[in-house]
This record gives sequence, structure tokens and C-alpha cells, in this order.
Amino acid sequence: MSMTGAFQTLPTAFAGRFPVPTGGLVLPVSEPLKRRNTALDWLFYDVGALSAEEFARLVQETNVEGSILVVHPRGALGENSIRKFGDYESLRAAPGKLLRNFSIAGVGSSDVGAAALARNLADHLGEPVGAIVAGYGVSDLLSEALGGWFFFGTINRAMKAFHERSGAEAETAAASFSDRPEGFGISPDTRTLVNLLKDKERSVATILGHSKGCLSIALALELVARSGTRERVKKAKAAQVVTTGAVVEFPQGFDRVSQLLGSIDWFGGLNSRLGLDFVSVPGAWHHLNTTIPNHMDLRKALPQAR
Repeated sequence: MSMTGAFQTLPTAFAGRFPVPTGGLVLPVSEPLKRRNTALDWLFYDVGALSAEEFARLVQETNVEGSILVVHPRGALGENSIRKFGDYESLRAAPGKLLRNFSIAGVGSSDVGAAALARNLADHLGEPVGAIVAGYGVSDLLSEALGGWFFFGTINRAMKAFHERSGAEAETAAASFSDRPEGFGISPDTRTLVNLLKDKERSVATILGHSKGCLSIALALELVARSGTRERVKKAKAAQVVTTGAVVEFPQGFDRVSQLLGSIDWFGGLNSRLGLDFVSVPGAWHHLNTTIPNHMDLRKALPQAR
């Protein structure tokens, strides 16, 4: 599988019918949240990239939004090459080199999905990746299927409106967004990424998002752009950002962004910003699980990100 070389612009509507993976989507909404999130993660993420021991341990973990899984390349530390930290502060206090690469998954987003997405990036980079656990559940999946991200989508649209203004009007609008971000109910995963980006000693090199995780990343970068020092903003702009399964609005001046969307991903298309550039991945739907037809294979897609 390879991506088209030319950038495309999202159409005003996704017309026609597009295939979904064999068997369709089965949402076990009557089961406990953790179990159903893990089931969603199997559907949407490349869980085969995890070892049996890693998977067994991860399904026993408590899913805490904003916690960080340090995922090393496959086998780098043996059968379990994943270490968990409860929050930004505990990761920051840990000895060793500061992490440079991070990811945020979307639908499902238990520890299993977060780790599987990070493992794809870690294998690609040959470096450990910090998987920021988002903790989204079935209710979020259903809202996405209806074409609305609600809170995150509203914020992303507001960001677009800010960017279209100029001069004093833009500054006034931006102040209402950045001066009291807690008023927007910033989620723990977004807050964790903001803390990482504002870490004076850290230079973030790569940030990967999937589905709603892309919006968490966009919001974190917006908050840094609005409230960070000039040096912090400059360092944040240097990070390579890759989105998969969604095309979202990013702050002005953040140009190192590559947005990947499957050519038959009506699910991601419903929840994407119109009129933005993206790279179409032929034959791919919304999922990254390589054992299901019509997947986006990150092992082949990531090397082609700008």
C-alpha cells in the first residue's frame, strides 16, 4: 500500500457509500467500560504489535486519563517493553533521557490502544514513545459516528475562527480562549501534552494522533501557542505532527504537520475540518489493525509523512 503523492482537499461532503471492515462494528455497550474499550482498541489498533505479556499486563491496568505509557520498540527490554507513569510529574521525575516522542489514540483508548499506537511509532523511529492515555469510551465513538466531536469539535472550530480573524479582533478572541483554559474543561490527556511541550528541558520531536486524539493534540498546541513563551512556541513548532483518521485545524505557524486520511474513511471524514490539506491513503478505512481488511498500515504510512 502506498499513499498518493499529491495533497488533496476534503470535499464539502463525503458522497456515496464506503465499505467498512468485514462484520461491521459491534459495540459491546452493556459490558463494563474497561472491557468494551479494550474491545474497541482491538478493532481500531494494531494490537498485534504488542507481545502476549504486554497485552496481558495492559488489560489489567487501571485506565487513568493523562497517564503515560513509555513504549519502547518491540523487544527492546524483553517481553515487556512498556513502563507506566501515573502522570506528567512522575514521568518528569524518572531518571534517564527525556522522552522526545508522544502519541494520543482516539476511539476506545484503553491502555491497550494507547500502547499499540505508540508501538507503531516506536518501531518506526527506533526510540521509545510516550503514549498519553486518553480514556475515551463508547459514548465518544457513538458521538463521532454521528459526525460530532461535541466539546473537542467545538474548540477546533473556535480555533479556526480565531485564525481567520486579524489584528485586535483576533487578540481579543484569543484572550478568551487562552487566559482561562480551565474554563473549557481541558481533558487530562491534553493537559499532559501541554505540560510536556512547556517543559523547559525537553524538545518534543514527534507527536502522533489517531481519531479524536488528533484534536487533543491540536488543542494542546493551541494552548502552547497562546500562552507559551516565544522559545517554547518555537520549540513546539519544530515538532513533527502526524494525524491519522482525522483532518483538524492547527495553530497558525505550525507547518510541520502531515495529515493522513484513508480514502474510504467516511468515519474520519465526517469528523474532519473541511478545506484542509491531507494525504489520502488508498483503500484504507479508519482502523489501524492490520489483521482486518481496509486498514491503514502505519508501518508503510509513517515513512511517507512530511
